[in-house]
Amino acid sequence: MKAAIESIFCQHDISPAEIEIIVVDDGSKPCLDLSAYIPRISLIRQNNMGVSAARNAGVNAAQGEFIAFLDSDDIWLADKLAQQLGFMQKHGALVSHTDELWLRQGRWVNQGRQHQRYGGDILCKILDKCRVSPSSLMVRKDFFKAIGGFDEQLRVCEDYELCLRMAAQTKIYYLEERLLVKRAIDASLSQSIQHIESIRLTILERFAAAGGYEPCYSECIEAELEPKR
Repeated sequence: MKAAIESIFCQHDISPAEIEIIVVDDGSKPCLDLSAYIPRISLIRQNNMGVSAARNAGVNAAQGEFIAFLDSDDIWLADKLAQQLGFMQKHGALVSHTDELWLRQGRWVNQGRQHQRYGGDILCKILDKCRVSPSSLMVRKDFFKAIGGFDEQLRVCEDYELCLRMAAQTKIYYLEERLLVKRAIDASLSQSIQHIESIRLTILERFAAAGGYEPCYSECIEAELEPKR
């Protein structure tokens, strides 16, 4: 957590006064001691309600127009915010994400082709797995709240579910630069891969049933679901 916070302090080409840092402690035990960072951060403590509720609480407390998420295990590189914010303002983007570096047990890990990321009209390209890392995500607050934020009923695959809803409504822009280090690339919870895949398919089935997306997406959604039924 401390490394994540300090990576925000080290952002280049953006004034500290423009950055509001909100840390949500979702019932950690022992309780996080972040007193050294007050008042440079705002700290919200809540009972363990899950990552979705924690992120939503942070957004609800935020004053700014743009929201960027950072999980406690991850680190932003020094020009992450400036590059991404400038890009979004230039293109009038509602949502963007970036590439990232993976570090596991002190060794750099190749992401592999199966984790390819995309930008633009990407709904049909992200049906098979979540291809947007929360720690790379920047979104306009009004848009995030308009689509309902993270689903607080979900403890896993919440990022996948959110991205489906966002991609159904707008382009998700992609910066190919690697602007963060993701240090926890294995499942952070103890669920099996099979269990997570089951949840993903349930989310996709509910998304398909709810509609709210353009008819042109129906064919690729059905194609992703059909072999699993």
